Formats: sequence, structure tokens, C-alpha cells
Amino acid sequence: MAFYRNLTTEDRIEDVSIVTSGVFQDGAGSITSFFTSSTQYTNTGDYSVDVYRYDPSGNASASVQFGIAYGNANGSGSLGTVGATGDRASAAVFGQFNSLINPPKTTAFTFGPNQDEETIYALSFNRARIREELEPGGWELHLSNGSGKLIKLIDDSTATRGGNTNQRNFAPEYNIVSGSHVGGTIIKTAAASEDSTMGSYGTFYPGIGTLILNPKRLSGAPFALVSLSGSNSDDRNQRKLYNTLVSGSYFQAKRQEQITSRHYFVRATAAQFNATTNETFYTESISGIKTVIPALRSDPKTFITSVGLYNDNNELLAVAKLSQPILKSKSREALIKVKLDF
Repeated sequence: MAFYRNLTTEDRIEDVSIVTSGVFQDGAGSITSFFTSSTQYTNTGDYSVDVYRYDPSGNASASVQFGIAYGNANGSGSLGTVGATGDRASAAVFGQFNSLINPPKTTAFTFGPNQDEETIYALSFNRARIREELEPGGWELHLSNGSGKLIKLIDDSTATRGGNTNQRNFAPEYNIVSGSHVGGTIIKTAAASEDSTMGSYGTFYPGIGTLILNPKRLSGAPFALVSLSGSNSDDRNQRKLYNTLVSGSYFQAKRQEQITSRHYFVRATAAQFNATTNETFYTESISGIKTVIPALRSDPKTFITSVGLYNDNNELLAVAKLSQPILKSKSREALIKVKLDF
């Protein structure tokens, strides 16, 4: 039998916490091996390369972790020109991320001192993996050009609280800089200190789980990753960046979520909840009339097994099942705390 009690503001408290966890498959916080699908590369690889933690050819549970794409405002580095056969995939990629991140009428990306860059690399996480957002200061990416040149990239959220002041469609925006979190966060070169002709390594948008990398800066010292930009040419620069990721053999990343917890304190006082319609509470006389068992008339005992939370329209919103029944009587009170996370 259900009994009801109105809850007041004194019966409820609320708190907010930030929970972090590994963003990669199986909850891993870092991975050192990277795989692609040969089928995907053949079908849509001119647009992007999907990256897996496990080899999809031998692991049926392998899922896409993130994608790598190359964009050029003029379509360079991909097949097709204006009026010619071809998808101009790099132009489509550039336009997609430009529309997603930059405000209207923007035609280029800003990388530190360089404010007019029309070529980008994009590393974008699967939305289901990041949930709410990637953690600022919680990722580190190693890239190696295969000739012994290794760079370690992080964001500058520890030095730029709140992010850049640039007006983007998604805030905050952080700079991608050279540095490492090993032994404490160390930024090797701040974005503002980079050469203005090349700019910083890129920008980071935690809310959409995307790193926009600057190919011009990657082509400079010490990394020297040259992106090809031939006209009507299937250069697939995204594959070149993927290869540096494989050679770097390290990607650490965490996601973070804001969890709101609401606690309801349900109080069963001495005079409440001491009766039930359960058949074990009654006995039946010869004439068929049900009466309370004599031993329970003066000292009734019931057991609380669950708590239901209702709104003002008496609609059931949530049910909390107790791990074991709680004895309730006139000499026993009960305090049950129900926690809802959302």
C-alpha cells in the first residue's frame, strides 16, 4: 500500500560536481596504437580518416574514436576544380569547419599571430565519446614525422583561463601549443610567441571535441610536415597527419561532465506509515470479516520496501528500491535518502 508525504525545500539539497573519465574505448585515458579501416579509406578517405583504438579487421567491437580531415578553402590537395570533375573534398571540409566554428562571413582561421589561414587539419572526436566535452588541460598528443622529429602538443588552458577572446560559435577556445603534462604542465612556446608568418599550432574547442591544427606551423621547424596543395590532385594530406600520429604513438585525452545530484530526505516519523493493506497484516473471521491481527493492533509493524517520487499532478517520476525492507513501527522512525543524478 502506498502512503504519501509532501516534501518541502528542507527535505531537498542539491550539489554539482565535475566527473572526468577516459575518452577512448573501454574507458582508456590514453592509447599508443592507432588503426584505420581499409574499406573506409577507399570509400570516403578523400574526406577524412576514421581512427580506431583496435584493428577493425580483427575486432568486431572496434569503434571509431575520432576522425582526421584536411581542409583547404580553394579545394587544393583534392580532386576537382571549379567546373571540373571531382568533389573538391578539401574545400568541403574547410567550409564545414569554417561554418561550424567561425562566425558568419569569416573566410579564414586565426592561429595565434596569424589571422589569415585558409588551410587546416581537423581532429574531431566521435560525439558519443566526448559526451559533454573534452577536458581542457586533459589531453596530450604526440606527433612524429618518422625522421626522429617529435612534437608534443597540449592546450594552454592553464595559462589562459576562460580561453581566447576571439568571438567563435563555440566557447571557450584555447590555443594548441608545444608542451607536456608529464611532471607538471609545461608550455614550451606560448601561442603569442610564435612566428606571425606561421602562427600557433592550432586551436582547441572542448565543447565539440575538436582540435584544429595549423598545417603551416606544422611545416616549420622542428617538425617539417609538408602538406601538398596541388590543383585537382588527390594528395590526401589527412593520411600524412595520421601517419605522424601512428609514429608518435601517444594520445592522452579525458572527457568531463557536470553532474547535478539532488538528494531527497524522506522521513517516516513515529506516527506515520504504520499500516498496510498487505494480507499478512490481517486475519479473517468465520463470518468473512477481515480484522487486524490482534498482536498488531496496539503495536503495528510494517516494512518499507520502496520510495516513489511524484510531481504535483501525482505522476510517478522515479522509484527507489531499498536493498532490504526497513522495519517501521510507532517506536521506530526511518530516514531514507534518495539521490538522483542528472
